[in-house]
Amino acid sequence: MKLPNGYLRVCHKNSTAFTIPTALEWTQSVFASGDTLYDWVSRHSTKDILAGRGRVFIFPAIESTDSTTHWILRHYQRGGLLSPYLDDRYLVTGTPRPLKELRVSKEARSRGIPTPRIIGGATYRSGLFYRADLITEYLSDATDLASVLFGLKQRNRALCITALHTTGKLVHLLEKERVAHADLNASNILVNQPGGACSAHVIDLDRCRPLSLTAPAPVKLMRRRLEHSLKKLAQRHGQPLDEVLWMALRDGYETWPS
Repeated sequence: MKLPNGYLRVCHKNSTAFTIPTALEWTQSVFASGDTLYDWVSRHSTKDILAGRGRVFIFPAIESTDSTTHWILRHYQRGGLLSPYLDDRYLVTGTPRPLKELRVSKEARSRGIPTPRIIGGATYRSGLFYRADLITEYLSDATDLASVLFGLKQRNRALCITALHTTGKLVHLLEKERVAHADLNASNILVNQPGGACSAHVIDLDRCRPLSLTAPAPVKLMRRRLEHSLKKLAQRHGQPLDEVLWMALRDGYETWPS
């Protein structure tokens, strides 16, 4: 597999991985011990969170920086009609999920899309199928939009308005830079307020596709998908979004990203 610049390949028995250079030795040692990345991280994590289709594990970064002290591992889990039958297994055809997400992430970041840096990923083949893991930087002060809006019985209204407006600006930026996210929802948008200024990041890019910069902007796709997810969550939690909250999001759509 051809890797983007800045990543190295690791192969061990039925495992194939990529990693940033500073995590190479650690990745090799994990595989040499007979573990998968998921096995090792699940035993050494400082926190695990139920997110999306499964758990993600937070653990101390092998390489700490001023901005990142922890990494987060996600094990790929199927959704849709095939999930009861295949669970976390994917057919060995085409580009593996972690590598596809890495390529999309690198391209999105080059276009100015805020998304956490990918540290490494791995696939574990068994017959016609593989399982997979992905490791990214952990944004310690960020919370997914779903939790901001529906995580408390009593909303922080000012925070919700700011988070929705910032989310709208992120969607505008994705449209402007022609990065189409087919599964944009309230769980794969992270918002934070370091020092009072709110920002937003997009995650889970395995269903994301960078388009040609000359292609028509994918305006309806992401707005429709995001608003559908918000309406479903509002109904599930019995916390509808009022007109002011919807206006904050939609005003963000029309705001030029700063």
